Amino acid sequence: MPIMNKRYLLFTILFVLPGIRPAWSQDLSFREDGSFKIVQFTDMHLRSSLPQEADAVYAGMQRVIQEEQPDMIILTGDNITCTPAGPEFRRLIRFLDGSHTPWCALFGNHDEQQDLSRPEMSALYAAGKHSLNRLKDDGELADQELPITGRDGQPAFYLYVMDSHSYSTLLGEECYDWFKDDQIQWLKQCCRARTGEDGTVLPALAFFHIPLCEYETAWDKARYKTGIRGENVCAGGLNSGMFAAMRESGSIIGTAVGHDHDNDYLAVLQGIALCYGRFSGGGSVYNHLPPGARVIKLREGVRGFETWIREYAGRVVRHTFFDGEKLQDAPRDRSLPYGSWTFIPMP
Repeated sequence: MPIMNKRYLLFTILFVLPGIRPAWSQDLSFREDGSFKIVQFTDMHLRSSLPQEADAVYAGMQRVIQEEQPDMIILTGDNITCTPAGPEFRRLIRFLDGSHTPWCALFGNHDEQQDLSRPEMSALYAAGKHSLNRLKDDGELADQELPITGRDGQPAFYLYVMDSHSYSTLLGEECYDWFKDDQIQWLKQCCRARTGEDGTVLPALAFFHIPLCEYETAWDKARYKTGIRGENVCAGGLNSGMFAAMRESGSIIGTAVGHDHDNDYLAVLQGIALCYGRFSGGGSVYNHLPPGARVIKLREGVRGFETWIREYAGRVVRHTFFDGEKLQDAPRDRSLPYGSWTFIPMP
C-alpha cells in the first residue's frame, strides 16, 4: 500500500470513524425571534510554533463567540499554517466543538502547504462533533448547500460554502486559482431547484476564501460601499464566470471571503454585497487592521442582512444594513466609545 494511502487510512480510523455523521444531522434554523447569526473567522494562520500568538488568537475568538452567541461559525481558510499541522488541527477542532455551535471550515491557499494532504485535513474537519463539513468521494471537503429552516419548518434561506482552491499554473506562472465549471454548474442547479413556479427564489449567502475578480470592480465602481481597502484585491488568475452565475441565479445576495488581510470592505455590485471578513490571526503575518471577525445577522423573510465587525479587543465597527440594493450605516450612539454602535433590529 502506498505511504499516502496508509497515512490517510490511519487518519480515517483515528479521527473520522468515531465521530463522523451526516452534515444534515445538525439542522440550522432561525430563532424564535426570526434571527440567525453567523460569525466568520478568516486567515487565523494558527501556528503551534508560536504558542503565545496562537493562545491570543483563540482567546480573541472565544471572546467574539461569547459576546455574539452565533448560530453558526464559518472559517474561510488559511486556518492553520504550521508543521506539524496535526496537533494544531486537533486543538482548533476541540475549540470549535467546545463552543457547542455548528461550524464549517473551508481551505485557503496556504492550508495545503503544510505536512497534511487535503484528504487528511478534510477528514479531521469532518470528524468534528459539531462540524457540518462532509466529504466528497475523493476524500476532500465537499461544496455544500446548507438550508436554514424557518419557524414553519421549511427552508427559508441557504448558505453555500465552496472551495476556491489555492494556486494554478495554467497560465504559465503561479497565480491564485478560481472556481471550476462543475462548481458553477452545481450552484446553478441548486438555485434552479429552489426556484418556485412564480419565479421567486430563496435568498442565499456564499462563503469562500479567494475573492472573485468582481471585488475589484465593486470597490472601484460601487455606489454603496463601506470599510477599508488596504491592499489590492488578490483574485484568481482567471474570471471563471461565478459572479455571473450568482447574479443570474437571483438567489445569492452576498458573499464573504478572506485572503486579503488588509481589506475588510463591503461593496454592492449589481445587487450582490461582496464582503470581506476581518483578519482573525496574529501578528506573525502581514496585517494592519485589529484582528476580529465579521458577524452577519439574517432575518427570516428578509432579502438582506445586518453586518458588523467585532474586534478581539471588544470594539464593534462597520455596523451596516444591506437591504438587497443599498447599504445603510447603523446610527452612532454618541454616548458610547468611538467605534461602538447601537444595535437596532433590521426592519
